[in-house]
Amino acid sequence: MKLQSTPFEEKLYSIFSKIIQEFNYPENTFSIKKNYSKKGQNAGKLISTEIDINEMSYPYDKDNKIAKTTLVLYITPNTNYHELMIRKERFHKIKLPPSAIILKEPSQKTLYFQVAFKPEDPSIYQYIKDNLIFCINNYESSNSFGCCALYKECSKKTQCIHSNKLYAKGCIYRKNLERGNIFY
Repeated sequence: MKLQSTPFEEKLYSIFSKIIQEFNYPENTFSIKKNYSKKGQNAGKLISTEIDINEMSYPYDKDNKIAKTTLVLYITPNTNYHELMIRKERFHKIKLPPSAIILKEPSQKTLYFQVAFKPEDPSIYQYIKDNLIFCINNYESSNSFGCCALYKECSKKTQCIHSNKLYAKGCIYRKNLERGNIFY
């Protein structure tokens, strides 16, 4: 549920929607979560916003609960620029736009590169989209299973036909089909 979205967040929701449609993922695959300080003089202040991948329970239950949440990136509040925190394992695998500025590289104790974009720089949206697609392409489902009841149809079509593409990331047979190994 979106409450009081900023124009920046609305653009992110638009990106989420396009990826969901393009790759046929469930509606609530991506979310924006705001993190607020709970203690001290900063209590109640926004400390970061995160973009997550959400895997919903499957088969769907009446509450449609989230089974697994995976962090894509953090956005830290700053009035002068958009600051993203990108995990160091992923940073070098996704091309950083020339307009972005590396504010801080991770040390042995930290996990994130801190990257800044000017507020009017449209390349931030493509960079976030590239991160989302990279994370979804490399996503590991919370459920690992050999195959589902659709395995014969998947074999005929030489690809996974499960309707929940995120859940299907846990199918071992799907991985075999992608490598050209058809068993049935």
